[in-house]
Amino acid sequence: MGRVVDSQGAPLPGVNVEARSARLVGKASSITDSNGTFRLMALSSGTYELVFSLSGFKTLIRKDILLELSQTLIVNVTLDQAAVEEQVTVVGQSPLIDVKNTVKGQVMTKETYLSLPRGRSFDSLISTIPGVQNESITGGISVDGASGAENMFFLDGADVTNFHLGIRGQNVVLELLDEVKVTASGYNAEYGGSMGGVINVISRSGSNEFHGDLMGFYENSSRLMRGSARDYLRQNPTQDYVYEYVNNDDLYFNGGKNRDDYDRFEGILSLGGFIIRDKLWFFGSLNASYDRTAAERDFKLRAGPFSTYREKNYGFNGSFKLSAAPFAGLRLSASFVNNFTKYRGAIPDIVGNDDSTYEWGKEGMDYPNWTAALTADYSIGNNLLVTYRGGWHRQNETNQQLLPPDGSTYYFAYSNSSFSKDAFYVAHPDLLHVGGYSTNWNYIETKKYMTEKISNNVDATYYLDWMGEHSFKAGIGYAWLHEDVYDGSTHPRVWLYFGRTYTGLGFPVGVGAAKTSPNYGAYGYYYVRGSFTSPYGGIWNVHSNNVSAYLQDSWTIKNRLTINLGLRAESQYIPSMTNDTSYASFTTKPVNFDLGQMLAPRVGVVYDVSGDSSLKVFASLGIYYDVMKLYMAELTFGGWKRKQDYYALKDPDWTKIAASGALSDRASQGAGGTYAGTVDFLPPSFDRVDPDLKPTAQREISFGAEKKLVENLSASVRFVNKHLLRTIEDVGVYVWNGTTLEQQFYVTNPGFGVSRPISQGGLFSNDYWPCPKATREYNGLNISLEKRFSNNWQGGVNYTLSRVAGSYTGLASADEGGRLGPNVEQDYDRWFMGYDAEGKVLDGPLPQDRTHYFKAYGSYVFPFGLTVGVVAYGRSGLPLTTKLYYNGKYFYPEGRADLERLPFTLWADLYLEYALRLGDKYRASINLQVNNATNTSTVQNRIFTYNLDGYSGYDTQILNGSFATNYKTYTKNENDVHPAFNQWSSRFGPWSARLGFKFSF
Repeated sequence: MGRVVDSQGAPLPGVNVEARSARLVGKASSITDSNGTFRLMALSSGTYELVFSLSGFKTLIRKDILLELSQTLIVNVTLDQAAVEEQVTVVGQSPLIDVKNTVKGQVMTKETYLSLPRGRSFDSLISTIPGVQNESITGGISVDGASGAENMFFLDGADVTNFHLGIRGQNVVLELLDEVKVTASGYNAEYGGSMGGVINVISRSGSNEFHGDLMGFYENSSRLMRGSARDYLRQNPTQDYVYEYVNNDDLYFNGGKNRDDYDRFEGILSLGGFIIRDKLWFFGSLNASYDRTAAERDFKLRAGPFSTYREKNYGFNGSFKLSAAPFAGLRLSASFVNNFTKYRGAIPDIVGNDDSTYEWGKEGMDYPNWTAALTADYSIGNNLLVTYRGGWHRQNETNQQLLPPDGSTYYFAYSNSSFSKDAFYVAHPDLLHVGGYSTNWNYIETKKYMTEKISNNVDATYYLDWMGEHSFKAGIGYAWLHEDVYDGSTHPRVWLYFGRTYTGLGFPVGVGAAKTSPNYGAYGYYYVRGSFTSPYGGIWNVHSNNVSAYLQDSWTIKNRLTINLGLRAESQYIPSMTNDTSYASFTTKPVNFDLGQMLAPRVGVVYDVSGDSSLKVFASLGIYYDVMKLYMAELTFGGWKRKQDYYALKDPDWTKIAASGALSDRASQGAGGTYAGTVDFLPPSFDRVDPDLKPTAQREISFGAEKKLVENLSASVRFVNKHLLRTIEDVGVYVWNGTTLEQQFYVTNPGFGVSRPISQGGLFSNDYWPCPKATREYNGLNISLEKRFSNNWQGGVNYTLSRVAGSYTGLASADEGGRLGPNVEQDYDRWFMGYDAEGKVLDGPLPQDRTHYFKAYGSYVFPFGLTVGVVAYGRSGLPLTTKLYYNGKYFYPEGRADLERLPFTLWADLYLEYALRLGDKYRASINLQVNNATNTSTVQNRIFTYNLDGYSGYDTQILNGSFATNYKTYTKNENDVHPAFNQWSSRFGPWSARLGFKFSF
């Protein structure tokens, strides 16, 4: 958008403004209004040429204007009068800065990333963006200190976030994308559901010319393509209390000469062009990959004999996209992206202590995954734009290759050898087994793990001149979520307890019962999982939906000051994953938030300091809500079934039990004895949802500045504060049942509602330290310098100074090494877990905290066809905290970050490409990528668990302070001190290389 004036500064109405780009189907045009204002709406990203023409004035052409995804650029021009038709072409003076938005992030186009070292997923380079890093300890991509389960992912406008866990649900290799955009802060009310970042991915489109690529990549495990293995600390396979530093190359592979044989091949074929020039474009691609590993393994701790085991992974990916401009004002895009992967075969552990009876070569699974997306943009006149973004994303796990036996399986919890003189066993000695024996360890079948999401968003933007320029935008969104899962037993699983007694039903069952009781079992007792009362495992078929609505106004005053005001409302619910209405307080929507409970205001201010889009300062304030993940329902609302039917074992012939193999055959399951009762070990918590439960929310404050230094070079600075307001967790609460205290788990906001002490209106016993509120405070300062590609080179360098501290790491738990268990992590499972041993609430650097992070990237194209690209990183080490396993859980007796940080790490990746032009249309190239070209080997982790196995004690020891003083003595007395405590355990991985080629036309 912009304004056209004459040489005297008077507005020029009626000027025809036309936009042209190789990335735009057809042409876009606008006519300036009485104020000389024009708007070109819903343009695809790309490099544009703008043509301004009006009779009696010189035609002006502005070239090389680069427009990025979701960006608003101001292009103001002056037309000079002319007696005859003249044309003036201006190259450069391209606006770099969006002076309408407070959004902060970065766009990476294919022109940027195709000359840099990169991985085989679209998120492999976004860690070069300030405030963004890929951290295994946070469960994936961490944006401004958040965990990997707090981002939103979009592919061609379709929401492809995995709504069960909150991670990326779809992949596309970078070679098949036009651009990737990461928004870290300041985004308007149209975006929700993210407390981390929003990652937008746009697939490639066709054009008015036919172009295609044939690409290939290869890598293997030889010493020519992979550096020497690093030393690491391991537990000796035969001595639990002995830890030793080893190196797999030296220990197993003859100095690296005889490594496991690994090869990976990948091919890409793409073609794009037009069906109807300027009207209908297409782009299609095929992307296949194959890797195999052949390894020599044994099952006697490397004593032999050895056999060859193989694992193969296949990828069958592809995409197809249509882009259309059927008539003026309307642009359409439809795309389909397919990821289908499968693996066949598995490899035993290299140590040689795996199960020799397992059929390793038969293992395998299929993983279909696809997304269909549709977008439509319709501009009406110069003031109204209506858009639609929709998609259908579906993924599954199916076609399990190694199936459980077609019948019941049996596990000996205790041996029946004590009955060896029984007449039955004298006649059938083959039915005697030691404790720990199983007829087959494989009794779970994943028939399907299907998740699908249909997302729809419609919005309208209207421009109005009133006391400045207003851009009103309103929209609604609807997402339908569906999960259909069978990941459980298909036949009964029988657990045998010979000579034992069970008391969990409130009365003895087994040998300890009175001989006159029907619950007396002369041989003990048994229980059945997967039975007539319930199947065992993850089994559900549910749907849910999320609704959103928003309204925002971008108000520009005197072409300098822009005020963004917005309000977003969302509604969502967690469904029940069981249909059993007999459970207390059963409801189909155990967690349900309506639009009024999730109101998210957004405020932003942007000031164009010089009035020419070369310098802006900005500030924003907003509330952001998390989109709840359905993983909560799996464990809390009936998704995972775990009922166990108990029987007195009266017959020594255990093969009679559940002999039919049918889940519904009650008589067969009771053939070995007498049914005593059923225990549900994971009952749904419908009656334990806090009535005052509020959604997970975060407040964000950001401010900064951006400056265009020279043509194609800009600098920016941003400060951001992200303050967690509350989260949702399953909190272990001690409740008085009339005679004793018992622990129950409530779905609540930690530190609020039922998790408060009784004296404050909650259910938590006053005898214990109160449940602390979840805290996470991120403060970050980003300084960045970016140079767009020109004069044969591009580059960027940025620095982040940050601190993320508090008690709560996020929806993916960094306290548990990145475990993905949104809203049901272990953080609040015990009353003491939010404290140190002295009773101080945990507060300090969180495990994902990195104080300093330096990043740089750049590439240069030499005149003789060589391209050199480098990406380099330097980062502070993570903080370490003494962890103690106690009473079945962990906690931090010394508080957070009491140990020394891990060391600073510096490394770089290298990309080399040599290209040859074969005539005017063809180009061939070869490339080499070297990861960790600096061969960095810095220590990346240490053993920070003080004890090895864990032990139990009394709550009073913690409450009276004796544990804080004596826990090291207690641990020593339990003979449980970790022999390698505070020793380094791993190093940065070795260098590796990948070869590639490309043929383009």
